[in-house]
Amino acid sequence: MSKVIIYGYSNLGSKIANSLKKSKYEIIIVDYDEDNYNKAISDGFNAFNKELLEDEELIEIGIKNNVKAFYCVSDSENNNFFVTLSARNLNKNIKIISKASSKQDNKKMLLAGATKIINPYEIGALRIFRLLEKPIISHVLDKILFGDSLLNIEEFTIIKGSYLDGKYLNDFDFTKDFNIIIIGLTDKELSDEFIFNSYFRNHKIDSGDTLVVIGYKENLDKFDKYVRSRY
Repeated sequence: MSKVIIYGYSNLGSKIANSLKKSKYEIIIVDYDEDNYNKAISDGFNAFNKELLEDEELIEIGIKNNVKAFYCVSDSENNNFFVTLSARNLNKNIKIISKASSKQDNKKMLLAGATKIINPYEIGALRIFRLLEKPIISHVLDKILFGDSLLNIEEFTIIKGSYLDGKYLNDFDFTKDFNIIIIGLTDKELSDEFIFNSYFRNHKIDSGDTLVVIGYKENLDKFDKYVRSRY
């Protein structure tokens, strides 16, 4: 079984962990703070009370073996930087999502080897805006991301020769055929920027593009098989 390792079990880390609790991945929590460590244990997670500032500790938690993603979101930005750097050195292919609170820290984390950056202040500001302007949408998204909703958000990268490769979004009625909703996509030929479906309804789908989808797990699994099917 693939695993997701989360370094830091305070506010952000605990939300990420609980949103993944019902996923197909083994969730491993690591925190140097004993209270956070005990909270992770009481929440039912496999947890380690470590700082991860030594390579041996990263190897011990399995950083080299079958890791789907590594979230580096502890309360210490210095620790996050050094742990990101060490994790990237030990595993060149791992997906590392690191927390940073400024543009300068963003650059530093990317140089250390982070694949993606999470800025909790930007997330917080966006959530406040959603709560004020779109309270129902905010409630639904919070339920999906951090609650016990049966709905999930998944991303699907189109492989070469897939049934979707070369087709247009308008060629399909995804809601009728799969009972899912396409939120948007990233087009590898344009940029890594996310494009909402409402802006490009007749967008051509090519191999390498990534679709972001909302749906129930069984419907997402069905769609995954379709995406992976070839002509």
